[in-house]
Amino acid sequence: MFDLFRSRERSVRYLLGALLLLVAASMVITLVPGYGTGWAGPRDPSILAEVGDHRITVQEVRKVIQREMKGNVPPELASVYIPSLVQQLVALRATALQAEQLGFRVSDAELAAMVKETIPQLWAGGTFAGKDAYAQVLSSQNMTIPEFEEILRTQALQSWLDTLAMEGVIVTPQEVEQEFRRRNEAIRLQTLRVSPAMLRSRVSASDAEIAESFQKNKASYRIPEKRSYLIFPISEEQLAASLEVPEAQLREIYQRQQDRFRTEERVQVRHILIKTIDRPASELPSLEKKAQDLLKQLKGGADFAELAKKHSEDPGSASKGGDLGFVTRGQTVPEFEKAAFSLKPKEISDVVKTQYGFHIIQVLAHEQARLRPFEEVRAELAAEAKRAQVYDRMQGLADQIRLALVRSREEAEKIARENGITPVRAENVGLGDPVQEIGINEQFNAAVRELPVNGVTPVIQVGTNRLVVAQVTAITPPRDAELKEVIAQVREAVISRKANELAARLLADLEAKVKSGAGNFEQLAKEVGGEVKSTDFITRNSSIEGIGPAMMAEEAFSRDPGAIVGPIRTADGGGFFAKVLEKRPPDMTQFAAQKAGILQELKRQRARDRSELLRAGIVDELTRKKKIKIYEDNIKRLVAAYSSTS
Repeated sequence: MFDLFRSRERSVRYLLGALLLLVAASMVITLVPGYGTGWAGPRDPSILAEVGDHRITVQEVRKVIQREMKGNVPPELASVYIPSLVQQLVALRATALQAEQLGFRVSDAELAAMVKETIPQLWAGGTFAGKDAYAQVLSSQNMTIPEFEEILRTQALQSWLDTLAMEGVIVTPQEVEQEFRRRNEAIRLQTLRVSPAMLRSRVSASDAEIAESFQKNKASYRIPEKRSYLIFPISEEQLAASLEVPEAQLREIYQRQQDRFRTEERVQVRHILIKTIDRPASELPSLEKKAQDLLKQLKGGADFAELAKKHSEDPGSASKGGDLGFVTRGQTVPEFEKAAFSLKPKEISDVVKTQYGFHIIQVLAHEQARLRPFEEVRAELAAEAKRAQVYDRMQGLADQIRLALVRSREEAEKIARENGITPVRAENVGLGDPVQEIGINEQFNAAVRELPVNGVTPVIQVGTNRLVVAQVTAITPPRDAELKEVIAQVREAVISRKANELAARLLADLEAKVKSGAGNFEQLAKEVGGEVKSTDFITRNSSIEGIGPAMMAEEAFSRDPGAIVGPIRTADGGGFFAKVLEKRPPDMTQFAAQKAGILQELKRQRARDRSELLRAGIVDELTRKKKIKIYEDNIKRLVAAYSSTS
């Protein structure tokens, strides 16, 4: 690894101590009201946060989403995913800033080594392929060279923090054994469960109870204000379909960007792997024999995919019959590459030994390096050219329709028709309800909330490829609901409340009977309408059927057979009791095999805890010093854009 990550024992101790002091200070700071809260937002709506002199922008977040999520964030997850992503980017930048302030730097030589490690194909012939090839590789990932190198520098500085956190992590042999026992001890339980869902048939809602509940909670059943809209949707796809890019222009782009369409020599390959990693040397002969036996079966006509599914120890490809897809030179270890690129299609290799184990390789197809012809990439070029033109046209057309709509609805509809846009009407929509062509969009809700009849919204982005303009055509004021309009909701509320109350009473009665030893679980279940089940042996990582994670009954693992724990409340408003039927101690003959793995897991967990503590401290400290600013309003606008249906 690089010098950046090598241990400097004395300086590491000093720096770790300094950072832990910073964390301690931040823990005090977090108790002071006002620190760590978001800022309303700068005038520039494209800025989501600032860390020192670095700005985290809407464009940066969109690029991350494009790379990591292919541009698609499920609308129901946007309100969680996007703020979390911004916080991660803030923490990453904050960590790098703190590392730089402590004197750590990533040299140009270290950066070059990281680029080579990350994109080895740029050095396929032993020499650097050049800046143009470098930029071309990154453009396929929607990144520029400066953006990519900034990411590498930032991640390197954060890796320094992780290495620093790992320093001094100590896990004793006793702790490893204790964790092994905790993971592997098992119990059998008998459970007695009571839930409101089981009791619904035992409760009812009379007309008088429904009327009484409605009167007491009348405000809960108020019919909110409803609004109707005339909406003009302007979609990227629709406008792009109407654009034509001249053939001559496409050919000119193709000639100018031919390097983009050159493909390297590649092979489509599948393999069967018998792993040797973490296996003692004494097992190597038997593992090689297994590979040779599989090769004999293949030479005898056995199905390669079926043998791979049954015997390959490569978790990434075994389920796909060993298929690795297409690989180019530099993507695999040298021994594998040499064999793969020397085979003819359908040919099977001898057993190939690599650092990972013994491989049997079959090449399915072999494609030489080539320049994709214009005819093959014409559609791709046309789509790109249209995308380059369509956004400006979308924005200009949306602005034109909006200005016309302010003057006259008829004028706006005429412009829409001339451009192939069909306005739609959304009738009697509640604020926050899904709107036709828009979905649930906070930016739209904010825009229409105070508009009068005939008021026009600004141009609003919906999803990632649509703009809309809307006019309020009618407003129905809020009013109190009549019972007949909401009677089903009121009845459900009464029944749910009574079922929950009954479950709580029955659990309290059961607790008294269980403690007094009156009756067994089957008898008690009959009395209250509960459910009794018995488990197989379970560990803390198991699940209890119909209830949830076994950790809910954690106390049972420390109790003797015959002991009863509970009631343990469940999320549905019910609960359960658990009787320990049998205990099974961990199999200590397996301890030696699991010891190393448990030790590393405990170390990694403690290192992660330290890293998270250090990061939290750094972020809090820089926030206190006003070197971090998070603009919540701008984040909400971005969330709204992804929350709406596209």
